[in-house]
Amino acid sequence: MILRAVILITCALSASCMANSEVWNAYIRKVSNADRFTLRELPTRVKSIGDQLDDEHALQLANAIGHALLKDPVNVLKATDVIETYPDELQQRFGTSLICAIPLQAEGTPAQIERYFSQAEPVLIKAGATAAACLEDMRAIMDEFRQEVASSKR
Repeated sequence: MILRAVILITCALSASCMANSEVWNAYIRKVSNADRFTLRELPTRVKSIGDQLDDEHALQLANAIGHALLKDPVNVLKATDVIETYPDELQQRFGTSLICAIPLQAEGTPAQIERYFSQAEPVLIKAGATAAACLEDMRAIMDEFRQEVASSKR
């Protein structure tokens, strides 16, 4: 029984095991649902696995953090502000500047990106000063995005 617990704990902390198991899916759900404990531990987890994730799993984590931003912007930004200070660029991809750049941009349709922004904007306004810079960045990115969409339709 103890050996099984050690194996499960080791697996849960390993990027390769997490990315290939139900543990990873459960973790992504917790992040996406803005589980407070998971958000508090997010900087530690990113420090241990952030530079080892392949593009698919990195995108899943970034999108989960983006969804969590809609539910608990203050605690998400606390976590991503810490991540932003990490020297490793592969870890920084989960930091505030990229999360506030609308994670869905990499894969979402224009309608999905507009929907995300329409949900994020009032939540970030309500979060106040803590989220002001994130909101400002997101608005600037949406302005650019809308210009690109408009020019591609010409």
